[in-house]
Amino acid sequence: MNKKLSYPAWVEKYRGKGRTIRKVGDGYGLYECTSQYVKGQRYPKSVQKYLGMISEEEGFIPKHVTPLNPKYIEYGLSHFILVNFKRDLMRSTYHGNYDLVVLGIVQYLFGNLDPVCLEASAVSYATSQHLKDLIDQGIGTTRITGVANKINSLLKIRIPEEKERNLVIKLLYLCVKEKSATEESVSYPEEIVEIIKRNGLKL
Repeated sequence: MNKKLSYPAWVEKYRGKGRTIRKVGDGYGLYECTSQYVKGQRYPKSVQKYLGMISEEEGFIPKHVTPLNPKYIEYGLSHFILVNFKRDLMRSTYHGNYDLVVLGIVQYLFGNLDPVCLEASAVSYATSQHLKDLIDQGIGTTRITGVANKINSLLKIRIPEEKERNLVIKLLYLCVKEKSATEESVSYPEEIVEIIKRNGLKL
């Protein structure tokens, strides 16, 4: 005796070993099923991973996955730091090491040097592989942290009012650009332009 299908045939044909189907609203979701051992529990835990939706007209529609390589990258804060503090930061490194300055900026921006962070900023994405290699070779983390701390000190000196400084930093974080876009295509919030000019800084 054939097993009665739970869903229409055009849905059930996507069911297979390690896969299950669930009704999702007015549609059908396809899931990958695995078991995971959990220490201290008698039975393994069932884990379901969403694969996509099933449509009668279009068949299986895989879930959308955002690529690791971003289309938009951080620009505002890293550019601001370079334009205003590059000379001071170069002088603070051994033999004016620009790679060290870039790594220090990324450390300041994101708090770490993960590959995804190196690829997410305009200051580092073009040379991200080179920078990854330097990290793998053991470039001094203490020196990188020193550059990040220097950035923090320079910002406090050049924008002494804490409220204004925090506003500039937070809003510049929001300034992004497409990888292929020119600098002229980037717009800045009006709220910070006056603060920056008043403190003798540039964008």
